[in-house]
Amino acid sequence: MQWILTPEAGALYVTAGLSLVVFGLAWSRRSFAGGGPFAALFLAVAGYALVAGNEAGFVSLEWKIFWSKLEYAGSGATAALFLWFAARYAGRDRWLRGTRRVLLWIPAALAVAAVSTNELHGWVWPSFSPGPAGSNAVIYAHGPAFYLIVGQIYAYILVACAYLMAPALRPGTARRRQAGTVLLAALFPLVGGLLYVIAPPMLAGINLVPISFLLTGLVFLASLGFLRVFDLVPVARDRLMEQMPDAVLVLDARGRIADANAAALRLLRLDASSLGREARYAVASWDRLGLSCGKPADRHFEATLSQEPLVVADVRVTPLRDRGRPSGCLVVLRDITPRFLTEAELRIVNDRLGAQIRRVESLQEELREQAIRDGLTGLFNRRYLDEVLPRELERARHSGQSVSVIMIDLDHFKVVNDRRGHREGDRLLARLGALLRERTRAGDAACRYGGEEFLLVLPGTPTEVAAARAEEIRESFANLVLETRCGVPVTLSIGVASFPAHAETDDDLLQAVDRALYEAKHTGRDAVRVARPPAAPG
Repeated sequence: MQWILTPEAGALYVTAGLSLVVFGLAWSRRSFAGGGPFAALFLAVAGYALVAGNEAGFVSLEWKIFWSKLEYAGSGATAALFLWFAARYAGRDRWLRGTRRVLLWIPAALAVAAVSTNELHGWVWPSFSPGPAGSNAVIYAHGPAFYLIVGQIYAYILVACAYLMAPALRPGTARRRQAGTVLLAALFPLVGGLLYVIAPPMLAGINLVPISFLLTGLVFLASLGFLRVFDLVPVARDRLMEQMPDAVLVLDARGRIADANAAALRLLRLDASSLGREARYAVASWDRLGLSCGKPADRHFEATLSQEPLVVADVRVTPLRDRGRPSGCLVVLRDITPRFLTEAELRIVNDRLGAQIRRVESLQEELREQAIRDGLTGLFNRRYLDEVLPRELERARHSGQSVSVIMIDLDHFKVVNDRRGHREGDRLLARLGALLRERTRAGDAACRYGGEEFLLVLPGTPTEVAAARAEEIRESFANLVLETRCGVPVTLSIGVASFPAHAETDDDLLQAVDRALYEAKHTGRDAVRVARPPAAPG
């Protein structure tokens, strides 16, 4: 059994010693999250480096293989502990609690079993060959099981690095410095493992993975011993809790006040003796808060803590759990009274502004009505007719329905104006306007076309129906006004035309109904006439 102290073996023994120093420092400061697995990690690294140093120092192939098999126990334990630490540190270790933690070690156990029985199957090392001339190294040929083992180890390390990325990017100098230190230290074994798998000629037979832990140990030695990175959390917690402006209240599972910062004592009017008491008895505004730590989900709401003086708080409640069981809740309160008062004033101003806007809109609607209504009869005017008729014709073209128009003229209206005056004529026009409003449906448009002429737009109404309605209007007006006081009977002459039966455009339709009205007036008045169909071309 020949053994030689090679440079590689010396570096590995130094790594083992350095790792033991890091283990001691980490164990004395294990109060930070994941401190226990972190310390155990470097104990495993020390064992891994020691075994690897023995493999590098022994000369015979039999002993080299023996120590190499033990190396797999060290590498598997190192990867498992690193993942465990990262999960605990990042608060993502729920899946590693209880008996499920055993699952973390199954790949390492399978790897040890595979190398221990390699002589039977050769899946890890199919063959061995001497290293470069003058060296004490042995080159291990790698089988499929080797790559599975290495892939599993890399998977553990990469998942652990992914866990550490979140706290490394999180605001807060101490937390970022801690996670950044761990990520930097993990980089060296990753690179060393990659170089060992690639196996460039200059590094043939040299396993850089355990050697790379020398740099990892130096990083952590500086961080723990000199920079004291992992000592910052307890100090930072006290300073942060006491100096933060938000009130922080920690309640246990029984609703007792476990912790409270100075802002919480001021906002909730508590004193130091309130710690340990049930919050519902210690906090005067407890009923207004309506807190219950038994609810599983986060809650966010506003609560009025007091009326005189007015105190309004923004409240955020986060449940706390220990090993999967509810252990209390974290309550963060922010005094938003100035903002609440400002918002209340803004609401009053907005209400006033809204009332003014509604008033303006009402006035605008009145102005629009005045712009499209005839002041005497209350009917729509010619301006509105110019808007509605083209629109209804376009709609009818798409739907395939008819649009009928009825044009009405007061017979002998000029005689009434001449003999009885314009006031009597206005009364007749107002009566006719009231009659037309009564006789039109929703969707119809009754317009004063000009002077004593009126026009009805009847969407979806065929010619026959429009003619019947025109006749009803004529008879109703005749019964309403039998004879004016001037001795002249006032009747209605009415023309009817339809789209598309008599015209295709609004101008042609108005001309057609005007011709029908002209025919009614010149064939005796007091009559309804339907427009003639347009003559066929040619």
